[in-house]
Amino acid sequence: MKIAILGAGAMGSLYASYLAPIHDLTLLDSYKPQVDKINSDGIIKIEKDRSEIRFSVKAVLSGAPIGIQELVIVFVKGIHTYDAMKENMSLLGPDTIVMTLQNGAGNNRDIGQFVPKERVIVGTSSHNSVSMGLGKFYHSGCGPTNIGPDFPCDSSLNDVNKVASALEQSGLTINIMEDIQKVLWQKLMVNCGINALSTLMQCQIGEIYYNPFLWDLCQKIVHECVKVAEADGSIFDPKVALQIVQSVCENDAEGYASMYQDRQNKRITEIDRINGVVASLGDEYGISTPCNHMLVTQIHAIEQMYFHTER
Repeated sequence: MKIAILGAGAMGSLYASYLAPIHDLTLLDSYKPQVDKINSDGIIKIEKDRSEIRFSVKAVLSGAPIGIQELVIVFVKGIHTYDAMKENMSLLGPDTIVMTLQNGAGNNRDIGQFVPKERVIVGTSSHNSVSMGLGKFYHSGCGPTNIGPDFPCDSSLNDVNKVASALEQSGLTINIMEDIQKVLWQKLMVNCGINALSTLMQCQIGEIYYNPFLWDLCQKIVHECVKVAEADGSIFDPKVALQIVQSVCENDAEGYASMYQDRQNKRITEIDRINGVVASLGDEYGISTPCNHMLVTQIHAIEQMYFHTER
């Protein structure tokens, strides 16, 4: 299958390590040093046992004319989804499938401005990956990839099955989900409970659960998410939702949230696509979400400090 991945960061590179040995795959990224490093040395995956595996992968700068693709997988940060799609319209043909496995909410709507909604697949990844420098990443957590059609119909279900088969050929575990919106809410709750706290505390993911003060705050954040999700049409047992977050904290204990990595590199985060979504929907539905609002404000305050200069 002819596949392009938009975004050669930790997660894009991780999926490239699975797909490149089997498929005709190209990584696209806007950061030239990353592209050059991948083309010269490949990508290096570090597993939990500290073993290193090198993969040969093609990489080009975003916007390069590499031809129409059968599948485009979007792994850029949510705040860059619209621009990345606009810059890479040359990859899109009438039959191109576009799949988002990004964190946060709203990416499908951005993608839907460039391709018919029945050609859009949405999903979540249970893998965790941490950048270790140019062309190198630590694979800190494994799990299934859950996908489903953004707009259920016969053609979109055929696309989902086609993509699932291609990914399974590469060794990925794929679950096709009928109620993908509930799965997306579940992933959003995990990100809401973990990412901002890990960023603020500058700690590994496991610390969120093992530190009783952080876990108490995490529970409050997730309970707000459950209330907003219910108003939005997705029902969760609060205890089950917390068990899912706890499981991620335990399984990816040594990993770092992508938002924490953004802080380390003084990059703008996806907070508005994560806790910000819960806060804004809470306002819309008349549900109080003080913890999620607080996290959005605190993370934006940190971002503002990147640009602070002495007067």
